[in-house]
Order: sequence, then structure tokens, then C-alpha cells
Amino acid sequence: MNRNGKKNNIGNRKKKGVRIPAKALLTGTLILFAVLFIYVFSLMRTLPGIEELENPNPELASLVYSSDGKLLHKYFLKNRTYVHLDSISNHVPEALIATEDLAFYDHWGFDVRRFVLVVAENLLKGRERWHGASTITQQLAKNLFLTQERTINRKIREFFTSVELEKTYTKNEILALYLNTVYFGSGAYGIEAAAWTYFNKPASKLTLPESATLVGILKSPRAYDPSRNPENSRSRRNLIIGLMEKAGFITQKEMEKARASALKLDYTPVTNHGKAPYFTEYIRQTLKPVSKQHDINVYRDGLEIHTTLDSRMQQYAEAAVREHVAWVQERFDKSWRWPENLKNQIIRETPRYRTLVAKGHGPEQAIAELKADRKWLDKLLHDKTRVQVGFVALDPSTGQIKAWVGGSEFSSDEYQYQFDHVWQAKRQPGSTFKPFVYAAAIDKGVPTNHMILNQPLAIRTGNQVWIAKNADQKSGGLTTLRRALSKSINQVTIRLMHEFLSPSEVIRYAQKMGIQSKLEPNMSIALGTSEISPLELASAFGTFANNGVWIEPTSITRIEDKFHHIVKEYKPIRRTAIDSTTNYVMVSMLQDVIKRGSGMAIPYRYGLNIEAGGKTGTTQNLKDAWFVGFTPQIVAAVWTGFDDERLSFTSMSYGQGARASLPVWAGFMKRCLADSTLGFENRYFHMPETVIAVPISRSNNRPAELFTDDVYVEYFTPKGFRKFQSGHYARPEEEEAGIETGENGETETSEEIIIEETAGETPPAGEQVQ
Repeated sequence: MNRNGKKNNIGNRKKKGVRIPAKALLTGTLILFAVLFIYVFSLMRTLPGIEELENPNPELASLVYSSDGKLLHKYFLKNRTYVHLDSISNHVPEALIATEDLAFYDHWGFDVRRFVLVVAENLLKGRERWHGASTITQQLAKNLFLTQERTINRKIREFFTSVELEKTYTKNEILALYLNTVYFGSGAYGIEAAAWTYFNKPASKLTLPESATLVGILKSPRAYDPSRNPENSRSRRNLIIGLMEKAGFITQKEMEKARASALKLDYTPVTNHGKAPYFTEYIRQTLKPVSKQHDINVYRDGLEIHTTLDSRMQQYAEAAVREHVAWVQERFDKSWRWPENLKNQIIRETPRYRTLVAKGHGPEQAIAELKADRKWLDKLLHDKTRVQVGFVALDPSTGQIKAWVGGSEFSSDEYQYQFDHVWQAKRQPGSTFKPFVYAAAIDKGVPTNHMILNQPLAIRTGNQVWIAKNADQKSGGLTTLRRALSKSINQVTIRLMHEFLSPSEVIRYAQKMGIQSKLEPNMSIALGTSEISPLELASAFGTFANNGVWIEPTSITRIEDKFHHIVKEYKPIRRTAIDSTTNYVMVSMLQDVIKRGSGMAIPYRYGLNIEAGGKTGTTQNLKDAWFVGFTPQIVAAVWTGFDDERLSFTSMSYGQGARASLPVWAGFMKRCLADSTLGFENRYFHMPETVIAVPISRSNNRPAELFTDDVYVEYFTPKGFRKFQSGHYARPEEEEAGIETGENGETETSEEIIIEETAGETPPAGEQVQ
């Protein structure tokens, strides 16, 4: 009761509900719908458009193929290769559906029944991190167009995008898109890359256990990676195989057999280098201007780059290089002794030395401290003394590059974007340049049996005098051009150029035949003092093998986009470089190099009795060793030496061209000839009808009527034969007075004729050898 004695009935009163006016309720509802509409509309504007849906653009790796269809390399940011569903084993989509989305073929992008069941399960079990109910289509929408964030906004966008995907694509197309976009670990994006990475086979060849293994990785690429966690992977694989049996994709017997099988991998993780790494890096550099011209991206656009390289010939080249460079390296290591001043100079060129000096160490103190670190010093000197190699082989009739080894470290484990000695390195070619001198002379009408004095010739340039001498430091009497080239006689070559040619004429012939580097117009160019690359030299010798026609070296035949439309086809430039008659005469002279000259090891030591020509080359102080050899079907150039030109081979016994480089060519050719699938034959070089063949006596250098041991067949151009007939050629009895020869045609005295040279740079001191 209250103070007035009245009963307090407040607690007995019923509370009246708050009445909301109908108008306010309607207004609120309209506002809510407006907000929802604006929200949904704003989300819809962020969804992919029709064009984007119809043309999804996942990053695809570009593939580099050999001419015989082998995958050499991939250029990628993500290692992904697109394949159609019919190029994927049936077990893969079956395993995926059994694991991720049993109702895949029945829903329209969103599985309502599954969504309700999963939400209820998450609520009942009180999970903080809810299990998902995304369909394969929803996962594809997220992978292609959305982020991985776990928000309401993303889920709503995923829902609408998946519905649109279902309207745009068939179910099989959705499966193919999904399997080509998901990540399988170990750098593999998409099922094709994963199949090659883990099992070294295409996706079409995957077995049931292999398919289940790969699908099992998708839940957690790290946790179920079979190469890292084989037990986890096998357990997950067997679970998926069971789900496949439960879904009716396989029988119980198939399930039991698959579950019992061992986890067998052929793990081949993708590297950035692949096979033929020097060649594929050259391809990448070649593609740079093409990418700009055609607006393509080799790392994202899934291109197919079809190259000229033959994987079999590449294998044989690498085997020949590996085998012989090891032999050369062993002999160098046994004989090389570091000059102390050179050792100190190399130490001073290192970052560690510069750092110590910058910190206040004196030069001598810094060198002493670094020499005390034996491990560091040994590695520094070891790396400096590695014998390097450049090997390239071309088809002379097409210009197509067939094999390429740019250095002595060419396996995918060793190669690290290293300096390429095939096209980036330019070195003096030595006597391998001489054929351009002789070609110019023969084309001018000088007969091959023309005789020139084998004596030194002194060349004065300014205040300096340069004398070219022979490799053996010996001289002789009159010598035919044929013999001089086969025996690589420097003194005859210099005199030939002095008597009949100018440096600019020789340069013009070399350039027509494929030499592109700058050549210095001086007399020493006859002995190969201007630097060129092995690729240029192989290309130029290819002219001899191709009847005088030069064809530009090519590495790519065509580029296709991901839809196999041709982006670019390559047609090499070709031109007639020298007259075919002149060319054949030169070929016959270069064949003599192998039959009876500095390349005799090819038939006699290596047993290669084939129609082939070639030329050895060794530069001053044994810094560079060369051999270029050719047949009608193949031409290959070999260089061996060191990256640091202050180092050189220590002995002619292993460091001259015939010993350090020729065996690589021989080893390559023997392997190629033994492989019948390459189609190599012992073919004759083409002999034009204009070539004049005449039996010549070696004793008097005159035409002979009867064939005896003294007689050989000499080849002439019509111009050269006319000169021969006119008698304007030297004969043995015409040797100059005052030249007394020893038993082997070697002189007891030496004649020097000094000529003035004003064009070009000063020739290097000393002489070129072989």
C-alpha cells in the first residue's frame, strides 16, 4: 500500500507494446531495401564483366620446344600450362568431384543443400573457423577473379560470379578451367605442370593412384606434398580413393589395388634453366624485340616457341664437351703454376680486397690477410682456372642451329645465367680465319698450286715492326697455297695477302660469308687477330658447306599463342656469298686440312673417314684453341680457353686447336653418325660443272698424264686455270737464289722483306700459331 492507503497495482499492470506507425515501418523497410540494393549494386559493379568471364586470363608459362618435339624450357612467373579436359586422365576430374563437389553436375554454381548442412554442422559444433561449402565453380570464381580473403563481401561476389560462370561455360569447361588454374605445390600451377613435376609425364597418362595423389595436394600443398611428406600424401591419397569408390567412379577391387600401391614419384621440379640452358637464354634474349613488336609477354601468355635445336644432337654435344674438357682441364691443372704477381693482381680485383682497403688496411696488409684465408683463395683461383668452351652446330643448308653449349657448366644445377661463349664471347680466331684470305685469292684467279715463299715478312707500322712467323719457328722454300693452308703456314698466308690482296678485300669476303664483328683493316688480320664469336665462325664456314650460299643462323622457326595461332614465323636471310666454283676449290683445300694437314687426327685418331673439311686455330701464347669442321649436312665450331685472357694453356701438347678443340668436334660427329634417326650420311660436296680438275705432279707442279703416287688431282676456277696455263705461277726450280734449304725443305737462313703499312691499327707483336 502507498502512503494514502491505496493498493499499489503497478506490478499487476500488463506492459503495453510500443506501437510503430505503419508509415514509419514502410519507410524503414524501403530504406533497408534501398541500402541492400545499393550494396548489391556496388558489389555487382566489382564483378567480372561478360568479356572477362568469356576470356579468363590466368598466367600461363610459355613453352620452348626442340625441333624434334621435346620440351626444353619454360618461361614463367607461374609454372602453368593449359590443357583441354580430353588431355587429362579421367581419374583426375573423378577424384576432384568425389572429394570437392559430388553434386557438381546437378547444381547451378551454388549447392543449396550442401550449404545448409554445412552451416548447421558448423553451428552445432561451435567451430570458430567454419568449414566451407564452396562448389568447384565457386572455387574457380575465387581463383580466377577474386582474392583469398575470408569476408562476407567476397562470399557474395563469389556466389554471383559462380552463377555467371555456369551460364557462360559447360560443366566440362568449368572442370578444365579449374584443373588448369589451381596450385599443386613445388611451383606447379595446373594439372599438366603438376603431372610433369611429380611424375614426369603428361596429365593424360596419370594413373588412378597418381591422380588421387595430385588431387590430395589441393587441400594443403605443403602438408600433402608427396616429395616432402610422403606419409601424409599417401594417407590423403587413400582417403580420396575411398571417396571415389563410394561415389561409384571405381570398383572396390580397383580401390583396394590402388590403395595398396606404393607412392612412386619421378620428381622433376621445375627450374629456371631447363635443358640446353645457354641456348634457351639466347632464345629469351631473341624474344625481347618480338615481345614489344607483337605486344606479348613470354612469362604470362602461354606461348609455344618452336626452336631449331635438336635434342639428340644437343645431348651428343654436351657429352662430347663434358668428356674432352675434363681431359684438357686435368692436363692444365697438372702443369699450371700461378705467377705471384698475377695472383696478387687477381686478389686486388675482388670486392673483399676493396672493402679491406676502404676500412684502412694497407694494400700489402690486405693481400696478406686474404692469402691467409686459404679456403677463400683456393676457390677464387680455382674458378679462374676453369677451362671454358663454346660449341655450336648448324645445318648449313637451312642455317638452323642444332646444338649449342655456351660454357663448361651446362647442367641445370650448375648453370646460373652465365656468360655465353657461343655468341657473347669474342676472341681472336687465329688460323681459322685464314680460309677467308685464301677464298678471296682463289676468287681473284690465283691457282691453288701457286707457290709462295715460306719466309718471314716484316711489316712496319709507324715506328713498330711486326714479323709473322710460323708456329714451329721454321721457314722453307716455295710452297703451294694448298699445302700452306693444310699445314697452316703463317708466312705464306701473309705473303699471299701482301702479293694479291688488301685487308679491305679480305674483310669484304669475310663479311659476305657471315662475319659481323668489326674487323681491323691491317695485315695481321690474315692470321685472325680481329675478335669474332664461334657463332659467326660456324655461320661463315657454313657457306663453304652450302655451295657458297650464306644463310643467316636461326634459332626459332615459329611462335604460337595459347590458341595455337601463329604469332611469328622466321624466314632466314640468304645470299650468294662466293662463286660456287671458288667455293668448291676452297672446300677441296679445307678437306686437305683433314686428310693430310693439321686436322689429320679426325681420320687417323678418331676413325672418321668421311667427306669433311675444317680448319684448326691456335692464337698467340696458347690463349685460344679453335676448330671448325663441316660436312654437307652439318657445320660446327669449337672454342676452348679461359674467361680471363691473362691465363693460357701451358703446352701445345694439349692446348693447340688440334688437341683442345678438334676432339670435341670429333666426339660430337661420331655420336651423330651412330644415331640412324638423325639421317646423317657420308655425302659428297656439290661440284659445279665449271670446276676444272687436272692431274698435277707434286714434284714439278705441272700437269701429269699418268697417275702415280706423285700425282694428285688439283681443282681450278676457270680464271685460275687460265693463269696456270699461261705459266704465271711459280715452279720448284724457280726458287729464289740465296735460299738454301735443309733436308725437309727448311731454310738454314732467313729472308725478311720490310713493307710499310699505314691502314688500320698496329698489328700485335709476335706471331699467330697454327
